[in-house]
Amino acid sequence: MRTLMMTAAVTVLAAAPLLAQEKGAGGQDAAGYVTGLGGFASSVGNTTGDVLVEGGVRIAPHMKVFGNVGRFGNLQADLQPTLDATTSALANNQGLNVIGGGSMPATYVSGGLRVEVPTNTRLVPYVLGGIGVARLNPAAQFTFSSGTMPDGSSPATGADVTAALVSSGGFTAPPSSNALMLTLGGGLQVPVALHWVIDAGYRYSRIAADDTLTAAPLNANGMTFGFGYRF
Repeated sequence: MRTLMMTAAVTVLAAAPLLAQEKGAGGQDAAGYVTGLGGFASSVGNTTGDVLVEGGVRIAPHMKVFGNVGRFGNLQADLQPTLDATTSALANNQGLNVIGGGSMPATYVSGGLRVEVPTNTRLVPYVLGGIGVARLNPAAQFTFSSGTMPDGSSPATGADVTAALVSSGGFTAPPSSNALMLTLGGGLQVPVALHWVIDAGYRYSRIAADDTLTAAPLNANGMTFGFGYRF
């Protein structure tokens, strides 16, 4: 019996530091984290990729301040009104039919607060809110369909005529710009090893309107998935 009690005591004493380490490092209420995330975001029927790296440190029990840097692959929904206005004007005023396309990648940086919800398991649910700046980089492209170009030429169907329209004054390329960005979201971290977690979440982003593109803010809803380190 004495041997059994000694064995049990040694086992408990050995396990205690491991449990404490899990709570303070890789488990509930860790001191901080770094996570790489990737996923998709949908805005006005357009779906694009979203990748970001995020890190945070604890400032109060179950509360962290975070910062991130990321990139939306193509927020064309914000560029589309400019494309549509140009193609309509060329068709109505010059009888020139072109097809407008292009892309608008956006890089962003933001920071805010993240609250982790205490549980009796190793799962770590969280909610977050942040504010930052998005750098919008529109790149429009127009291809020839029918009609006559301002210089009197008629290119082959499908030819890229963007440069010719810009030089003739038929289109003014929108410049890159910065816009205020707000983010709300939540997710769940699932430990897979000491310190290491799988992260899955939802994020809503609202990017303020750029007057040269559209009068309405851009709203993006996305899902992210990634792998992180808690310390």
